[in-house]
Amino acid sequence: MLDAGNSGELVEKLPDPWHRVDASGEADRLIQVLEEADLAPGWAELRHTWLEYSGVRPGDRVLDVGCGTGVVARDLVERVGERGKVVGVDPSERLIEVAVRRMEEEGLRERIEFRCADGAALPFPDGSFDLVVASAVFGHIPNGPEVLAEMVRVVRPAGTVVAFDHDIDMIVINAADRDLTRRIVHAYCDRYFTSGWAGRELYAMFREAAVEKIQVLPLMHTSTQFEPYWKRMVERISSVAVKTGVVSEQEAGVWRGDLERKGREGRFFASRSYFCLRGRTPGAAR
Repeated sequence: MLDAGNSGELVEKLPDPWHRVDASGEADRLIQVLEEADLAPGWAELRHTWLEYSGVRPGDRVLDVGCGTGVVARDLVERVGERGKVVGVDPSERLIEVAVRRMEEEGLRERIEFRCADGAALPFPDGSFDLVVASAVFGHIPNGPEVLAEMVRVVRPAGTVVAFDHDIDMIVINAADRDLTRRIVHAYCDRYFTSGWAGRELYAMFREAAVEKIQVLPLMHTSTQFEPYWKRMVERISSVAVKTGVVSEQEAGVWRGDLERKGREGRFFASRSYFCLRGRTPGAAR
């Protein structure tokens, strides 16, 4: 499809499969991506860092918006303990089915609840939770302010709202051709993601939602190995650039070959940048 780029020109843009997982035709691949998040070096540590920063405490009632297959929710349940409660919502029936199955396999049925629901219309009364989190959600939705407003609504007075998201234009890959690398990364940001600049846009969004005491934690996932995660990433982002006419298949092949060679020689380097924003809703603390 065509979409207006930053300069106003029409550019070829692929549909973001994460926005409507069930209709994407890629649900199985997306489920695999989510469930493999624990396996790639460094990803579990990154999640633990931002969840620690969220301030979640034993006994908290926590909502995970855009919970996917429940990776974050399963981590949260260990943090809230027996007295706490974790609820996960996602608009994808496929993802919720997997989340429920994984929950049952790990014996967590009594401690987590999963629902199929839209983040812009959360099925909960005002002030239902102590903490609401959204992990890698805002980069894939066109109505971020509406979803954040709902997150704020369902948090109690002086409760906590947390968003963790990536900034796709800040992907770093040490390839030989700088211009080609920039074109491929920019194409992935602008022509695949609904909002590739979500990480840098969240602060203004929090301010407009009247969230108070906003704090920002910058985080980075770095790899010096051309392991499966980055092999798939290199293939995917170069494929987007080819499909949208930004680079030729020959250029993409040369680019991938350079990175594969660096991987074999132990010279590969890449990173992704993330931002975790934490803020308080107005009102007196309990």
